[in-house]
Amino acid sequence: MTMTFTDDTLTLPIIGLGPQYVSRHIWLPQLVIEAARRSESVIEGKTFTDCDFEGPAVLLPVSGCRFDGCNMGDSMGDARNLMLTPMGPQKVTGAVAFKDCTFVNCHFLRVGFTGQAQFLNDLVTMLDGKLKP
Repeated sequence: MTMTFTDDTLTLPIIGLGPQYVSRHIWLPQLVIEAARRSESVIEGKTFTDCDFEGPAVLLPVSGCRFDGCNMGDSMGDARNLMLTPMGPQKVTGAVAFKDCTFVNCHFLRVGFTGQAQFLNDLVTMLDGKLKP
């Protein structure tokens, strides 16, 4: 990713519509803005391979998402440090929502994860090999 800086402007290359992204650096806030400009509230039906995702952001897999061989980020010794539990029964505000997306060999930096209890438990299991409360 090539960024251009001037005194008061930061210019980033367009991430684009996809649906395939390979070896891309993706700033999650920018991905959300690009989707919103297309009137999309969810990132849907995309495949990300060997991509680097950067926050600050919280990723919310709504349904049908798969993470294969991904580095979810620095858990600082406890996989649960990467996760945020939703407090409301039906919605999460402020998260980047993904639906039916596949992430293959991706890396996440300054990204937290939220979602249904089963997803969070599965993520903990995947990261440290044992289910934690």
